[in-house]
Amino acid sequence: MFKKTLCITGHKGVLAKNFIKKFNKSFKFYYYPQRIENLNDFKNWASKKKFNYFIHNAAIFKGKNIIKVNKTSSINLIKYLNKYKKTDYFLFISTAHVYGFSKKKFNENSKRKPKSRYGLSKKQVEDFIIKNKSRFNFKIGMARIFNFTHHLQKEGHFVPDVIKKIKKRKKIENINCYRDFIDIDDVCSAIYKILKNNYNGPINICSGKKINLVSIAKYMSKMINKTPIIDRKRALDLFGDNSKLKALGLNKFRPVNKILNKFN
Repeated sequence: MFKKTLCITGHKGVLAKNFIKKFNKSFKFYYYPQRIENLNDFKNWASKKKFNYFIHNAAIFKGKNIIKVNKTSSINLIKYLNKYKKTDYFLFISTAHVYGFSKKKFNENSKRKPKSRYGLSKKQVEDFIIKNKSRFNFKIGMARIFNFTHHLQKEGHFVPDVIKKIKKRKKIENINCYRDFIDIDDVCSAIYKILKNNYNGPINICSGKKINLVSIAKYMSKMINKTPIIDRKRALDLFGDNSKLKALGLNKFRPVNKILNKFN
């Protein structure tokens, strides 16, 4: 039996690495080896490949080129695939940061008001997809991923940054708020479900539960036996509704403490 072929950008990232490892027997993977800003390089590479699925995971979180990389390059890539390549399904890896903040759960129909340039860059690609959905020759999904963590994540992500601040006795600010944390293995399972169902449109990838980030800082401080210095000023919330994800068959999610124990 021939495996379905899957092309993925950003294959060196923690999420992509875990997805590839978990489902390497389910797909034949093609990894785009270069940066996505140069469309001609991508055209030359993609012209020699045939794939059933495409996951666009490559992105940057900050920097002066964030709009060019996350928005412009992504839209150019989608336009090229739609015009020149035959594929069954395209999955755009988006983010919960397209929503902004609220004391209520965000569902896929919630208004999107991003507060960061990263969230804005992802929303702009979503806007392009939504506006042109009737013109695509393939089904296209938008995975709005909420907070996930992994023990191999580098600084710049919440848990590694908190651990560093606790160890260095630095004050931890803006964490008296609620977030939705999901294990990276559950994120990978969710992406697999989305691919197999050719899910069309936006979908939240989250646990559906909120947790105060102060409790995570306290939990990590006990693990490393250091007392955290926490600013208790109330910050903004971001957590999601995962009803659509559950409808695809993903109903069990690892509790936060099991996720954090992997950092020990």
